[in-house]
Amino acid sequence: MPLMGTLRATWHLFVVSLLRLVRSRQTAVSLLLLAFAALAVIAWSIRRERTPAQFTEEIFLTLYTSLLVPIFCLCYGTVGVASDREEQTLVYLLVSPLPRPFVYLAKTAAAFVPSLAWTLGSLALLCWLGGAAGRKVWPVVWPASLFASLAFVSLFSVFSVLFRRATVLALTYALFLEALVGNLPGIAKRMAISFYMRCLVFDSAEQFQLSLRGLFQPEVFLPIPGSTAQNVLLIASASLLLFGLVVFCLREYASA
Repeated sequence: MPLMGTLRATWHLFVVSLLRLVRSRQTAVSLLLLAFAALAVIAWSIRRERTPAQFTEEIFLTLYTSLLVPIFCLCYGTVGVASDREEQTLVYLLVSPLPRPFVYLAKTAAAFVPSLAWTLGSLALLCWLGGAAGRKVWPVVWPASLFASLAFVSLFSVFSVLFRRATVLALTYALFLEALVGNLPGIAKRMAISFYMRCLVFDSAEQFQLSLRGLFQPEVFLPIPGSTAQNVLLIASASLLLFGLVVFCLREYASA
């Protein structure tokens, strides 16, 4: 297939995959989850005057980082290839003239768009609902959300390539393993994406004078510089994307 024809076919696959994701039940689940989070933030904000430090600690680090970001990303990152396998349509896609790398990149790009829209859009909404405190936090914390979302989608796209029931396994990882590893003492937590996301926040939100307690105390959490955390997330995203691409190109899906 000529290069221009390949690019056009890749674009069409991207558009079709994106529309399929937007119209899926994952969108309804994400909307319901966001509604509950919005109600929680409204209840949190009307009780008394809040500060940016309180919003960062009680909403962003507790609710948004631990729950919303990984759930939004797995809702779309795990269904790219896995949904085609479950519906027995992947084999037909692979026998088309479109090379496998372009198939994977189109599927993954389609997962990135709604994932980033939900993570960044929900953060903007929660910051707005959080009043003056939340609106001051938004320009400081959105980069952490962006880089962590890229890493999560890249990881869950690998789940989609490796496992037939990718959503179930990704949900187990997000709610249990990620939370467990991310809260371990010492340097073991550096295996969790949420650790680097929090390091970015601690570094950029230093102006708010966060009163970190419990597991987030500096002597317990052992944060790294924000620039280092950002580089780690970018390298992890690129590495996971490349790994998923290689596995997808080499793996036999004829019996899927």
